[in-house]
Amino acid sequence: MLKSVFFLLGLSSSLLGAKTPNILFLFSDDHALRTIGAYPGSINQTPNLDAIAKEGAIFSHSFNVNSICCPSRAAILTGKHSKANGVIGNSSNWNGKQWVYPRELGKAGYQTALIGKWHLKGNPTDEFQHWDILSGKGGQGSYFNPVFLSANGEKRSLGHSTKIITDKTLKWLKERDKKMPFLICAQYKTPHIHRLPPPKFMGQYDQVDFPVPHTFFDNFSTRSSFVSETWMALKGMKGHVLNIAPTEPEIEANPKLMPPFLREMTAPQRAAWHQAYDPRNLKMRELDESGKLNGENRSLYIYQRFIKDYIRCVDGLDDQVGRLLRYLDKAGLKENTIVIYSSDQGFFTGEHGWAEKRWMYEESFKSPLLMRWPGMIKPGTVIDALVQNIDLAPTLLKAAKIEVPVSVHGRALQPILSGKSDPSWRKDILYQYFDGGTPEERGPYNMPRHEGVRDQRYKLISFYEFNEWEFYDLQEDPNELNNLIQSPFMQGQIQRLKQRLTQLKIAYEN
Repeated sequence: MLKSVFFLLGLSSSLLGAKTPNILFLFSDDHALRTIGAYPGSINQTPNLDAIAKEGAIFSHSFNVNSICCPSRAAILTGKHSKANGVIGNSSNWNGKQWVYPRELGKAGYQTALIGKWHLKGNPTDEFQHWDILSGKGGQGSYFNPVFLSANGEKRSLGHSTKIITDKTLKWLKERDKKMPFLICAQYKTPHIHRLPPPKFMGQYDQVDFPVPHTFFDNFSTRSSFVSETWMALKGMKGHVLNIAPTEPEIEANPKLMPPFLREMTAPQRAAWHQAYDPRNLKMRELDESGKLNGENRSLYIYQRFIKDYIRCVDGLDDQVGRLLRYLDKAGLKENTIVIYSSDQGFFTGEHGWAEKRWMYEESFKSPLLMRWPGMIKPGTVIDALVQNIDLAPTLLKAAKIEVPVSVHGRALQPILSGKSDPSWRKDILYQYFDGGTPEERGPYNMPRHEGVRDQRYKLISFYEFNEWEFYDLQEDPNELNNLIQSPFMQGQIQRLKQRLTQLKIAYEN
């Protein structure tokens, strides 16, 4: 029935043929590149994510347009920068009537679905034919026993959200119409704060100390004063954010001591949590009482608590990605399915002493991007071209032989998927962050609004409401420690990028 409707609409029957690629889009929240094994400098192992890169491509210069959850997701759906799609910050309302790539795929004969974290202000309507999204906590949902919202209403699922999202994705894949190509977006909460790993991984890494970033004790000596005054320092973390809570016997003696996140768990889940975390929390008390957690020692201890939970969550994600990849193999779908892994943004995992995003600095400006596309991407390809999350929409439309509207800001990635340079490819990219504040009224995290432009070597950042600038030579200073805005030797490059910033803003504010 559905197939005949597409023919009546005059759509090409080739779009329903076997050669049209399926699309599995895997997406996470706040995933730092240094916690993906395939990326240089990684501090952990992610064998299933790494398999996507090994069998396809890894993008070394993949960036977002606005490093915060809602704007990043809107940019991917629309292929446009924030001002053009209307989602400039996390409080912006989502306009579901505007053009989005999954609706276009649906019109062309694809079955489309989104399962997991939607996190836009306004529920889906017809952007996807099927949707089942995390509900509550401002769209974040819970790690344990989360509530999901679909067109049929809300329903709680028992278990860990990472596994539940995979279970729901596999169920949809198995029950779909096998005669039609598909787009399925599996969008995970992990490793977003509050980081609660699956019970299977809670006990990992007690005997491991992860490397501390070289910039952990950055003194911000060449940067603007407000950079060091932002509220995202790891040393300020405490309590449940680090999984610090009363022990099981203490809670049994006084149930009022149970924190909310433990109340969301079932008894077996709480027992697993206490088994893993009670010894750690008792050890922390012992160190505290002996005076061993002062000054830098305390900051380093908090870093280890943070990064271990972060990686435990990543381990849970990688485990579930493996389930989906194995299903594609078993179902005979591997050769005709594009697999993409990305995240809404990167994340500071101790760099500059931070645990956050939002900045135009590399750690949060960059987003991981891995892509496997048999027949199109040669295994082991490394792509160094400058790409952004707005490029995914036109790439997928072009893969499905659908015309990309001229209003889309992104560019289809096909010309660079060989890994070879393309002279016509973009030479620079625009970044804009709108959720910050002014000198008189600081915004969330005590951060300023800012914008900037980056090319393959240089980066210019404008803190325009403070009338301050930063400029970095990323070749000589990849950690962005030396602001060269006053360097007489760099004034030519600085003026060039100021002009490009103006030009790019004009080009993209459509």
